[in-house]
Amino acid sequence: MPSDDIAIVKRAYEAFRTRDLVDLEAMASDALVVHNPVTGIAVGQERYEGRSALGRYLTDVDRVWERLEVRPQTFYSPRPGEVLVAGTVLIEYEGTARLVAAAWSWSLVGDLVVYLRVLPGVEADSIIALARRKLLDDAARPR
Repeated sequence: MPSDDIAIVKRAYEAFRTRDLVDLEAMASDALVVHNPVTGIAVGQERYEGRSALGRYLTDVDRVWERLEVRPQTFYSPRPGEVLVAGTVLIEYEGTARLVAAAWSWSLVGDLVVYLRVLPGVEADSIIALARRKLLDDAARPR
């Protein structure tokens, strides 16, 4: 039922917001694929696979950004097992915050997430370049 699917996706966003890895893994299929996340692409990881995919992605998020807030706003379920989401993402790097448009496509089987695709946005290339620059800057800093 589409409203149940939307409720599951909203729960996933809340778990992502609170960094609740236990809940994220509980709602993830063993075959979960997270495809095309901007931060992942910046670190050379275009796909994250398996039940712990979102947890590994969050590790990369925390490595790259001072702050990243996903702000889903519009949810639409065109058919059972599919949820499309539009919203924004707030990223902060070197004390500067930037709000960018974002969209996601979720696929579910039953109550488990099997596929999450971050849909490319107009600003994706500049965000990837910013993340890669930060990683290079971090690598160049003396430890």
